[in-house]
Amino acid sequence: MTSSPGPESLEHARFAVVDVETTGVRAQNGGRILEVAVAILEGGTIHLAFEALLDPGTPIPPWVTRLTGITDGLVAGRPRFGDVVAGLGYALDAGVFVAHNARFDWRFLAAECVAAGVPVPGGKPLCTVRLTRRLVPELRHRGLDHVAAFFGVENPARHRAFGDALATAHILRALIGRARERGVETLEQLIEVHERPRHRMRNSECGMRNVSGEVEPRANSHVNSAFRIPHSEF
Repeated sequence: MTSSPGPESLEHARFAVVDVETTGVRAQNGGRILEVAVAILEGGTIHLAFEALLDPGTPIPPWVTRLTGITDGLVAGRPRFGDVVAGLGYALDAGVFVAHNARFDWRFLAAECVAAGVPVPGGKPLCTVRLTRRLVPELRHRGLDHVAAFFGVENPARHRAFGDALATAHILRALIGRARERGVETLEQLIEVHERPRHRMRNSECGMRNVSGEVEPRANSHVNSAFRIPHSEF
């Protein structure tokens, strides 16, 4: 019998922070990804691990071009999602999937995986909107611009996947700092904070410390519910 690995410390956890730019607001209504990026946060350092401008195979609506600056001419001749999915999988490999409004990014990636004929990854992502709601309750507006301004994160490439992924990674680092101030030291505990209903998020709970100041172990860990994409699945 082998022993179970101990909880993964936040210091050693690897986060794959994702952003997508799309041709629409709903993947189920035919929206496609036209740009995707992954920024890695690990050991407190951040770097851009993957970036791809894609041909979505459909005309880009004028409002998307106005928002992102991405035109039909800019994506002409670019690869399709299926051409880059292996590289994307490598960037996401062994990292906890994170995004701002993560459900949006995850649904688009899942839809593109189906269209490309590759397995749709399982699990649940970490959402920095949700973490902000639980760790920064004083912040009323939680859009990317508002949260970035709160933490002093600059984003000169707003509404481009690489700019927003990097900005979100810096926000995540700041949120982890806030969580650690409240006694959160492991990935398991951070996910528990993320999953906890808002009405239970009192300061005494978020700290996860007992009266002696030690971190208490938690039953029913959600650590395995974090969205991880093994490279082999691509």
